[in-house]
Amino acid sequence: MDKAGKTLACCGAPQRQRQGKMNGTVPLLRTGAINLFINLPCPLKQIARRVIGDFVQLYNTSHDIPIYSPMLTDVDASNIDGDLKAALNKDEIPDVLVASGLHTVLSRTFRAKFIDTGIYTGLTGKNALRRMPDSHQKLLRKNNIGILATGFWSMVCDLSISQCVPSPREWRDLVDPLYKGLISVHGHHGMSRITSLLMILKEQLGNGAVGLLAENVSHVWHFDEIVRRIDSSYPGRTPFNLLPNTAIVKMPAHKRMAILEFDDGPIISPILMFCKTSRLEECRPVINFLNSMMMRDLLHQGGLVMADDFGWNEPFSYPSWEYLLNCNYGEVVAELDSEFKKSLRPGVFRC
Repeated sequence: MDKAGKTLACCGAPQRQRQGKMNGTVPLLRTGAINLFINLPCPLKQIARRVIGDFVQLYNTSHDIPIYSPMLTDVDASNIDGDLKAALNKDEIPDVLVASGLHTVLSRTFRAKFIDTGIYTGLTGKNALRRMPDSHQKLLRKNNIGILATGFWSMVCDLSISQCVPSPREWRDLVDPLYKGLISVHGHHGMSRITSLLMILKEQLGNGAVGLLAENVSHVWHFDEIVRRIDSSYPGRTPFNLLPNTAIVKMPAHKRMAILEFDDGPIISPILMFCKTSRLEECRPVINFLNSMMMRDLLHQGGLVMADDFGWNEPFSYPSWEYLLNCNYGEVVAELDSEFKKSLRPGVFRC
């Protein structure tokens, strides 16, 4: 402003893709663009918006057909997942889809319409495929599944609590009554976020296993709350805390804690990637960026690794793909959550 208070100029960061619908929500797609939808774990969303936004902005200044991504807008994007689930044909889905949440892409309806038909091609890098056992490679190719990267879930032991029981050695150990009241798990908005573990236990141990785990759980808190309580004077701490790596890598260095190495390895949390088969060449710059060092570094900050950096021959835990692909994912998740909640003690979600 000048001395009289008149505005001479305004400066600031360019506003990225703020165009939304009249109701304030952001559209899933934009006509005439390369449509990119990325769903990453919450702790990575802010940095991902900056890194991916910079790439998109640079690309759009030198190309006639721009990249559009709803993740780069400041408008409410809560409608996006619903729009994706409601898609009826290939014109209603993104050209490139990256998903850490699997409830939509692995739902029976979505898979039947867009993955099993070949409208989407699942993309797994050649280097990642070379590192996988033949059985993994065949499974991904047969079912048209693409893996970009993976996160992990691990058990964190609070070393400031005197342990009166031996540490669990496998994930199935967590149903043992020995651990009653000694386990905290990540969750928020009244839901646990440990779907993969619940699936593993149900697949390995059958009906009743989910309820047995719930009886041993003392708290279902957001990982920020669990991390804050580890090695502190806060009440309600537990010796065993199930957390995603996106939270563990942010743990303050002074905390007295240890990650337990289970015989069956960490639980993986794969990030799937698909591209419309008809637009593979047009989307090649986006695919190359998603496999770039910039993306690799971004994921590393959240404790995630690209698929070609993961030791596929090392032990890890995950529901079998046969189990995942032969069930209606959304329905199974809802059933497991309901089964889990039935056996939780009262007040388990309260901090």
